[in-house]
Amino acid sequence: MGESYERMADAVLRALVADGFEGVSVRRVAASAGVSIGAVQHHFPTKDAMLGAAMDLAADRFRARLAERISPDMPAAEQLAELAAALISADDRDVSVTWLLRLARAAVDEPTAARHRADWLALEDLLRRTIAAAAPDLDDRAAAVELLALLDGLACSVAVEPDRVGGAYAESIARNHVARLLAGP
Repeated sequence: MGESYERMADAVLRALVADGFEGVSVRRVAASAGVSIGAVQHHFPTKDAMLGAAMDLAADRFRARLAERISPDMPAAEQLAELAAALISADDRDVSVTWLLRLARAAVDEPTAARHRADWLALEDLLRRTIAAAAPDLDDRAAAVELLALLDGLACSVAVEPDRVGGAYAESIARNHVARLLAGP
């Protein structure tokens, strides 16, 4: 899209993390990104469009971090453990906070909910395929749903109450769960 679009999306992301959905405004994004109000309105006609752009940016950052952690030649069990640890987003609070804000918005806005469902089905499918490769005898769908639910909860805890559930502790829980899952009954 271009450098100014990326600056605007980053400005939205920073505003979301700092002050939530209510703290995002066209004027604030324009000032932070160093662009005109008209440029922001052109690219983001609604606050939901701003949230979508911030989520896209957060997802891009997550994918980049994931690419650093996982290589295709890793054993599937190790890939699953790294994927689980990365999904907690302990290394990037912006991703977790943006995801939480989108989840809250999804509860009251159907287009946001539809996008969230599509993204999470794709993520569940990635987990399912990785689990199937690591442990072919497991019910990979049930295991993926369970793992994603655990990771969602851990990511929420790390983002909202890091003193109780810090990133290292949450990652340890996720890795231990993956190990137990792959060990079988």
